[in-house]
Amino acid sequence: MAVLHNLDAFDALKIFYQGETDGFSEDDFAANLKSRVIVLPTVLHRFLREYGYMAVNRLSDAPRFIHPNIMTKRIFRYGDNKELPLLIVGRVGEFEITVLDEPSNDPCVFLMKITPNQAQLLPSDDTLTELFKVMLVNLIMKTDGAVAADDPELAVKLLRENGFDIEKIENNPALHREYSIGFSEETRTFMAAEFNGGELARFFFLSSEKFLKGL
Repeated sequence: MAVLHNLDAFDALKIFYQGETDGFSEDDFAANLKSRVIVLPTVLHRFLREYGYMAVNRLSDAPRFIHPNIMTKRIFRYGDNKELPLLIVGRVGEFEITVLDEPSNDPCVFLMKITPNQAQLLPSDDTLTELFKVMLVNLIMKTDGAVAADDPELAVKLLRENGFDIEKIENNPALHREYSIGFSEETRTFMAAEFNGGELARFFFLSSEKFLKGL
């Protein structure tokens, strides 16, 4: 049995949900494309089609994406008559999650805070797929049996017990926050390494017999 390191978001979700999906209908995407020209980034279309109604997209205190029926377009104006066409695709806390309103695969997201007097736009170094990993780790930490290993000795112990190799855990120093997700097929254990500013911060572990042995 293998120990899988640096899983992408969709492979990790497939293991977590044992291949089950429950998402928005293709008819809804098609209707919004036809009537309102709502064109979603490729990875967001896939995520919502497969997991739109599942818990990973339903945690109230984590990022979540909305149904295409209630996605809206907005022009953000800045500088000397400059405009940025945006599509509001989700929410996190008091912020709207937006992407550029143009055909794309896996764009970076912007966070927009709308008040009665102005709209504030904050750039993010997260792409959509990085945000999916954030959402999955939030779900992992709300699942019974999850362990946050802030203590280095505990982290090393759990890494060794589950066969994870810290030398194989990759990260992108350009990202402010990042998660590298792994899975041990033998012990049915998820591992998520959290990086902040390119530095390893802590680990999360979740073991369950329900997880699939492989992808």
